Amino acid sequence: MSRRFHLALAGSLFACVSMMPHTALAQEGDEILGLPTSRDELSDRLTEAGMSAAGVEAIIKVARDGIVLDTKAADEAALAPGFSKVGGLPDLPKNIEWPVRPAYDGAETLAAQFTADAVTFYGDAGIAPPWMPETEGKAFLAERKRARDEAMAATLKIMKDSGAEVNEDELAEEMTLPADVAIKAATEQRLLADAVTKPFPLPFIAQVDLAAMANEPGFDKALPTNGRLLFFYDMPVLPASYEPRGKAGWKVIYDDTPVADLERKPLPKALADFPGTASLKAAAITPRSVVTTVPIGDAGWDVVGEISGDDTSIYSGWLFSLGFPIEAEGGNHQLGGWPRAIQSGMQATSQLASNGVYVGDGKAFETEEGKRLLAGAKDWHLVLQIGTDDATGYPFPGALYVLMREEDLAARNFDKAWVVYEQD
Repeated sequence: MSRRFHLALAGSLFACVSMMPHTALAQEGDEILGLPTSRDELSDRLTEAGMSAAGVEAIIKVARDGIVLDTKAADEAALAPGFSKVGGLPDLPKNIEWPVRPAYDGAETLAAQFTADAVTFYGDAGIAPPWMPETEGKAFLAERKRARDEAMAATLKIMKDSGAEVNEDELAEEMTLPADVAIKAATEQRLLADAVTKPFPLPFIAQVDLAAMANEPGFDKALPTNGRLLFFYDMPVLPASYEPRGKAGWKVIYDDTPVADLERKPLPKALADFPGTASLKAAAITPRSVVTTVPIGDAGWDVVGEISGDDTSIYSGWLFSLGFPIEAEGGNHQLGGWPRAIQSGMQATSQLASNGVYVGDGKAFETEEGKRLLAGAKDWHLVLQIGTDDATGYPFPGALYVLMREEDLAARNFDKAWVVYEQD
């Protein structure tokens, strides 16, 4: 969820402990082969995995063309206006300003959450927050020490009971956040507490030259064949995709302005001055055509139709061979096709949250309104996927998925896009 991801951004050791790579879920010895480049290759790989002929046919029938967006660090000055890239600066029409989001709905609650995170970081380092009165600060540290001692005692017991070697000094050090890391992280949290209450420029994530991509064999025919797609997203805040108010935190722009009328917008001062990650280095995109397959665990699975339980189980395991958009090997960005989902339910989340329904606790799925809306979840189509990428100078520990209803995509209503963030 986005809150855990935000803690990872800030550098909390406790947050990082819980973030094991998704590939740990794969069986030992699994080989990551990536997406197939043809339906024949897909058929061969599914057959080799053990699926029946009927199961293979069912998966191939609903496979979608897509384009992997490989990247390489680039000198942005050498990139032509409108060129496909992740990070850097956007090329927009001269009359369109850099997108700025408004204050979030319920900003006071969000601000309180970020402030609480700041307090946690100080506590993890054994430091009283500097804004706390002295008496309150001492009480805070005493309570944190008590909780930390209890956690350490429980951890030591588990380790000793399992026969593991125990070094109490090393464990104590691992459970203490370095002061410099804590102060830096807490400072960012407090700045975010302020930022959510006022307008703030949205960081630029990527732009894709659709006209150039349309010449690729893997181009998803649901997408426009001209113009450009630009994606902005509130990286510092990481708005929760399961909350309707999250929509303020992104902007998807479809622009078909002639290249001669574009200009490269300068980085807003608020983003340049932000101490955390609020901008990405430019990485030029090279397209690579692939065939994508439907993920399990979302509304899209319904299109597969009748498939045996054995085939479903084999296919579920086979999906690990595709890799996830958080792999160090790259190939984590994608235009169109089916998403390489890290979790499940992105279509359902998009359908409910975009219709003003909170999805964070799962209760919406049991309501009459929720059940009614979920009938349309299958209509959400992947437009763009952005994952881990060292070339941008900041490797996301998760992935962003831009989705749109097929009817909105056909009508080019890109303002109705929904963005889902997933991480392991």
